[in-house]
Amino acid sequence: MRLATPLLIVSLLTACSDGAETGAKQDAPLPSVVVEAVTSQDIAGQVDFVGRTEASQRVDIRARVSGTLLERPFKEGDAVEEGALLFKIDPAEFQANVTTAEAQLAKAEASFDENERNRKRYEVLLERETASQAQYDIAKSQADQSQADVEAAKAELERAKLDLGYTTITSPIAGRSGIANVDVGNLIGPDSGVLVTVLALDPIDVIFSVGERDYLNYTEAAKTDRDTSFTPQIRLANNALYGQTGKVDVIDNKVDPATGTITVRLEFPNPDRLLVPGQYVSVLLTGATPEKRIVIPQAAVQENQAGPFVLIVDGEGRVQSRPVKTGDRVGDSVVVREGLTEGETLVVEGIQKVRPGAEVTTDFRKPADEPEVIDPEASPEAPAGTPDPTPDNESETGP
Repeated sequence: MRLATPLLIVSLLTACSDGAETGAKQDAPLPSVVVEAVTSQDIAGQVDFVGRTEASQRVDIRARVSGTLLERPFKEGDAVEEGALLFKIDPAEFQANVTTAEAQLAKAEASFDENERNRKRYEVLLERETASQAQYDIAKSQADQSQADVEAAKAELERAKLDLGYTTITSPIAGRSGIANVDVGNLIGPDSGVLVTVLALDPIDVIFSVGERDYLNYTEAAKTDRDTSFTPQIRLANNALYGQTGKVDVIDNKVDPATGTITVRLEFPNPDRLLVPGQYVSVLLTGATPEKRIVIPQAAVQENQAGPFVLIVDGEGRVQSRPVKTGDRVGDSVVVREGLTEGETLVVEGIQKVRPGAEVTTDFRKPADEPEVIDPEASPEAPAGTPDPTPDNESETGP
């Protein structure tokens, strides 16, 4: 009997403890989450590609004659105008060649004049029958040969003048010069390679590739009179959106068999020369016709091994997990292509406090333009020690 008494006491204490714990769990408040109704917005469709900038014009400057470089008046990396002097080769030798060619032409013309007069004399004598046909033929042949010598001398003079002109190297386009590969005083010529490269940067081109399927979808949509117009934009490496919009310059006429893509070239204004060739950019093609799409805060989307999902609250106040397929980013929000319908209650804050199947209380997020409601009867200053009326488990949301 003495042994039974302690066991009875322990059983009573245990029962009281279990009852207290059960009562505590039943009395614990439900977790609170901030929610908002799923809505749709007019969103223009957007696709993005990886692109690369290229100069709209590129000229590799080379020497066409050999000689000592006397001048290089341009500043490397600066803008140059069309026709601006870039390099000056010593023209002395080429000027001498021009003088020699002019003398050879004068000599040929003098010889032609003499032979032509002789031919005319024999022509008269032949008519008077005081000269033979053979004598006339010889005189005519000499005149014709002299005329050919004149034409050859003229061509040689023209070539000498061209070589002399090649000693002055100018820019054929307006653009920006690169780093020169030769210095004044060096002997340069056709074997010297590229002396400097000049690039036209305004406008500038952006090259990217689209898949064969996308290209076919685009062309088929255009045939059905659907609005296929779009606005090209680019996002830079620092994630900033470039301030100018572009236009389609050309679509290539073939598919690259190695990649199955077609090259597209866009043209963008570049008045500040912010863009330079060789930059990698994100090409954004935004459709001209907006469509109704469901848009939710990016923060409401979570990821697991199965992919992105969100939490919603059903009509019974319980949390459900819903897999979704997301689309384009719209500021701090994201387009949901599948998985949600308008009017559903989406959990946007307090996601970490709940799990699927849990019962919760909800607090709808205030719209950004809704003014804060202040109780006019509330005292402007609460007495010291007055507890904060906001429950600890209730989230506060800003505008």
